[in-house]
Amino acid sequence: MNKKFPWLRKEDAAILILILLGTALFWVPYMTNDFTNGAEIQFHYARIMTLADSLKSGIFPAKIRPTHMKNFGYGIGFFYPDILIYPPAAAIALGAGYDITIKIYLFVVTFILSIVTYRSFRLLTGNRWIALAGEVLVMNSAINDQNIFDGGGMPHLFAYLFLPLALCGLLRALRGEKGAFAEFGIGISMVLLTHDMIFLTMLFAMIFVVLLSAKEITKKPVVLLKLVGTGLVAMIATTAYWLPALEQISHIRFIVFNDNAYSVTDHILRPEKLFLSDIGILYSCIFVLAAIVYGILIFKKRKMPTDIHSFFVTSVIIIIFSCSRTIWLSKVGEILSFFEYTDRFEFVLVVMLIMFAIMTVREAADEFSKELAAFNTQKVLLPVLVFLIFTVATRYAARPGFLNPNGESRIHLYYDLLMEDWQVSGAEWLPVECEPSECKNPENARASDGSSADGFKHDGAKYFEVWVDMSKEYYDMPYVYYYGYRAYVVDENNNPVRELEVGEAFDDNGYVRVFLPEGGEGISHIITTYRKTPIQKLSYRISALSILVLMVLTCTKRFIRIRR
Repeated sequence: MNKKFPWLRKEDAAILILILLGTALFWVPYMTNDFTNGAEIQFHYARIMTLADSLKSGIFPAKIRPTHMKNFGYGIGFFYPDILIYPPAAAIALGAGYDITIKIYLFVVTFILSIVTYRSFRLLTGNRWIALAGEVLVMNSAINDQNIFDGGGMPHLFAYLFLPLALCGLLRALRGEKGAFAEFGIGISMVLLTHDMIFLTMLFAMIFVVLLSAKEITKKPVVLLKLVGTGLVAMIATTAYWLPALEQISHIRFIVFNDNAYSVTDHILRPEKLFLSDIGILYSCIFVLAAIVYGILIFKKRKMPTDIHSFFVTSVIIIIFSCSRTIWLSKVGEILSFFEYTDRFEFVLVVMLIMFAIMTVREAADEFSKELAAFNTQKVLLPVLVFLIFTVATRYAARPGFLNPNGESRIHLYYDLLMEDWQVSGAEWLPVECEPSECKNPENARASDGSSADGFKHDGAKYFEVWVDMSKEYYDMPYVYYYGYRAYVVDENNNPVRELEVGEAFDDNGYVRVFLPEGGEGISHIITTYRKTPIQKLSYRISALSILVLMVLTCTKRFIRIRR
């Protein structure tokens, strides 16, 4: 046994090779040809490319992407967390090829997170082969396949693959297991820092799991205190993401909240779509079989662990919640209308169904087959064969033509693609006044009387310079407004001599509106650019300091343990 890593034994070398093979099989549609033409792939690709542009311009953290949306700028970094796309963006900024960088990065991250998923399931179930089966089910689920290959949802993929770490960390933390609270904290932090809506659905599920575990928690109230404390630490560590986002929401009326084109009542899941299409027949059958075994074990009056009960009941609650028109047509539905689609709950639901299945199999193995429990450490060849069959079966169930490199609609991604469209996510996070199709000239400022002044952008559209008539009331500068834009009158050396008032062009075009002083005259040189707000700077310092403190405490604790 490896004493330093008790979960990693000699037999696990074969498992790591199998996970590597499974990752390769998953990415066959990407690796053998151009990218599959997912519905949002151009948008997510543009996020990486414009982040690379921003890094080259010296913008970090790059909440605003000046080159996004045809150089009108898009504050995508406020509402789509960027932490996991910085590595490929940095590589591209340094000159690496676009396609190959993204393909290699996706493969590596998926492989690492698949190992993390296997490890989480291994610690949860105590059985490496059941854990491996769970990892295969997570990777090859229909929702995961459809998301990345039909949708191009890279942040959804990352958040989905962090869910097992967060949920397993929660269950093991409720048991009071060593190291579980740290994994819980890392898991929930990374889900938040990859996709906020998946984070909210995960939080919804976790609340029910904790409530259903209340009897066990009352026996060890310190567990609840540790969970709350871990959650607070995670919240502090992720301040750099959520605090600037809240600041923007408090200053701007965004389409997603005020003028949403999507009504959640028009996008409520139907049970037949959920089970036959989104989850898939194979996975639905696995869940039903697991539920039957779960019922048999209860019928035998065997004491079942609380975690299985809590996951089964919570899964049923999510299914009802996602498919209930009564709930979404009620006051509760009005409050939660920003979800837009109830199928957003499918990511956490699928992971919970898989975890319920593998936990049930673990209990069934202990109850009905002592030989199967021994088989965990004695045999390798047969599980390898079963893994290969199981992987191909689940992969084929999700995407029958996954081995055919010409079986999908393809798209070749290139930089100029950014100039062909605005590449915004349904315009959800644009001001309600801003219509992307109206953003036509990124180098022209519009005056209050309808006249205009031509200027120019430079340093990756980071700055807009224009000479304006100071007798006008205001000029709308060609940037989409986000709180933090600043405008200055500058001298012949481009040194600021006066800062001007800036606001949003409400009920007009959603641009950055620069107000000129009353009684002004003559022509002045104005520069408009985005500056980090005091709140943003504070949030970055809080996150950096908290992470540094956690690293020091971890290293100190490990050093003390080694010295002992």
